[in-house]
Amino acid sequence: MKYIFVRHGKTHFNEIQLKQGWCDSPLTKQGIKEIENMAEQLKDYKIDAAYTSPILRAKNTAQIILKNHSVLLNEDGRLKEVNFGLLEGLPCLFVDKLQLESSNWLDDLQMDYTGYEGENVEDVIQRHFELLNDIEKKFQDDDTILMVGHGCSLYAFIKTLLKNKTLDFPQNASAIIVNKVNNEYQLETVLNPK
Repeated sequence: MKYIFVRHGKTHFNEIQLKQGWCDSPLTKQGIKEIENMAEQLKDYKIDAAYTSPILRAKNTAQIILKNHSVLLNEDGRLKEVNFGLLEGLPCLFVDKLQLESSNWLDDLQMDYTGYEGENVEDVIQRHFELLNDIEKKFQDDDTILMVGHGCSLYAFIKTLLKNKTLDFPQNASAIIVNKVNNEYQLETVLNPK
């Protein structure tokens, strides 16, 4: 089985980065352009099924990618980003001072927003695995599944899936392609928008 994991396109209109998990903002013109580029890179891939987070920035990303494919798009809340709770929409510079993520979270995956009515990253990884298990019961070994989601959640999930092999944090509009062979998940390639 092949998985194409795509992070949604760029959404921030200015230099102030906001903690954006379950809250939403639209794709920027640059974000749309990057996703259109990624759609072009993925146009020759066979896609047998497509799943997206129901958050609009991810849905719009999936819709652009699927313009070249005749596949229904399935929305699934298990692909949502980390819920940052009461800190949603606040500037990252402020939220980072609360140290709810370890200074090395890209390696140790330590992130916990439960004290602010949000989630911890282990719960997010678990819900992604639940979706993956459901997909693997439905589809065949030679099928290709598109999954569109968000930066923190996809990164933590894929890093766990690949047994913590080295993985860079996904750029906006990037695709991480993973193959499942003999019950092992292996990184095929990472595509970034050009």
